[in-house]
Amino acid sequence: MGPAQVAAPPAKIRVAPRVAVSRPKKKRARSPAKTGSPAAPAPALSSPPSEPPPPACTTTVSTLTAAVDEVAGSGAGAVVCLADGSYGEADLSASPGGRVTLRAEHPGAATIAGATMAGRNLTLERFDVEGEVQVEPASTAMRVVHNRISGGYFGVEAAPTTTVSVDDVEIVGNKFVGPFGEDAIHLNRYHDGNSDGIGVLVEGNEISGVRENGNHSDCLQTVWVGDHIVFRRNYLHDNRCQGFFVKDQESPVVGITVEDNLFLRDSEPCAPSDPECGQPAYFQVFGPYQGLVMRRNTIWQEAGLAAFQEGTGIDTVIEANVVERFWTSTDLSAITYRDNTRCIREASGGLWPLSILGETVDCSPPFNAPAADDFRLIGSSRGVDWAPAEVHFGP
Repeated sequence: MGPAQVAAPPAKIRVAPRVAVSRPKKKRARSPAKTGSPAAPAPALSSPPSEPPPPACTTTVSTLTAAVDEVAGSGAGAVVCLADGSYGEADLSASPGGRVTLRAEHPGAATIAGATMAGRNLTLERFDVEGEVQVEPASTAMRVVHNRISGGYFGVEAAPTTTVSVDDVEIVGNKFVGPFGEDAIHLNRYHDGNSDGIGVLVEGNEISGVRENGNHSDCLQTVWVGDHIVFRRNYLHDNRCQGFFVKDQESPVVGITVEDNLFLRDSEPCAPSDPECGQPAYFQVFGPYQGLVMRRNTIWQEAGLAAFQEGTGIDTVIEANVVERFWTSTDLSAITYRDNTRCIREASGGLWPLSILGETVDCSPPFNAPAADDFRLIGSSRGVDWAPAEVHFGP
C-alpha cells in the first residue's frame, strides 16, 4: 500500500457463541502511514503506583486435592499455598464469608492445567496456568490475579452461558501468552452486584501472541449483555486480534470504561489456519451501549485503529487519547469528543461531532522511548501515563 492510500474500513463482524467456533472471514482496515511532526518540550513523566505485598500463606499443601479441600473448608482471610510442582486442573467451589486465596507458594513455580471457580470470594493467584480459567455462572467476587495464562481454548472465560451472569469479577495483573483457541479474555454476561460501579474489572494485564486463526481470536471480547465493565491500564502488544471488542449484545451494555491502556503492534502474521484473516481493529465497539468513556488510551504502532459501529449513547465521552486512526460507521454527532491526538480520523456512512474540541493532528507524536514501549507522550497529558517496564505482569 502506498503512503497516500487509506484502506477500506473494517467490515461488520458477527460473533458466534463458543459452541459454534466456525466464524466468517473478516475484512478489516489497515493502519495509515505516518508523517512527520515537530516534538514538544519534555516534562517529568509519571510512574504507576506500586503494589502492596500479598499476605503470607496461612497453610501450605503439596497436593491439588489438599489445596481444593483447604479452600472449600477455610474461613475468611485464609491463604492456601500450593507447593512447587505440576498439577492437574483446580476445581474450586466454595462460598466463604470473606476472601479465600489459592496461591502458588513461590510465584510461577506451581503449574496447574487450568481452573474452574464457583461460589464466591475466591482468588486464584501467582500460578503458571497451562489451560483455561473458567469463572462459573452465578459466581460472585471471583479474582484471577497475577498468573501466567497460556494454552487454553480461552485464557479466562467468565460466565460460560448466555443466560446467567457473574457478578463483580476481577482479572488483574495477569500475563496472557497466546495463541489461544479463541479469546484471551471472553466475557459473556457480567453484572455489578455490589453497586460499586464495576461489574467486571480487567486491569493491569499483559496480552500478547493472540492471533486470528479462523475462530475470531480476540484479546478481549464481551458478547452478550453486561453492565459496568472497566478495562484499565492493560498492555496489549504483538498480537493480531481485536484488543477490546464489544459485540452481539441483545440490549445495551451499560457502563463501559476503557482508560489508560496501551495498544501496540497488532500486526503479527495470521495463523496458518486462516492465512488471509485481514487486519483487525485494536479497539472496536458496536452498539447498543450507554455510558462509554474512552479516556487516555494510546493505540499506536502498526494497525492502531479505533472503530465505532451500530449506534452509541449520547453520553459517550472520547477524550485525551492518542490514536493512530479513528473510524466510525455510525452517528457520533451528539457525543463528547475532545483533546485527542490522532493521525487520521474518518467516517464511512457515519458522523463525527460537529464540534471537535482541542484535537491535535500528528502522525509522529513525541513519545518518550518507543523502542522500549514507553509511549508516554512528551509535553502532554494525553494517552497513557505509565510505561510497561515499571509494571509487574504475571506471577
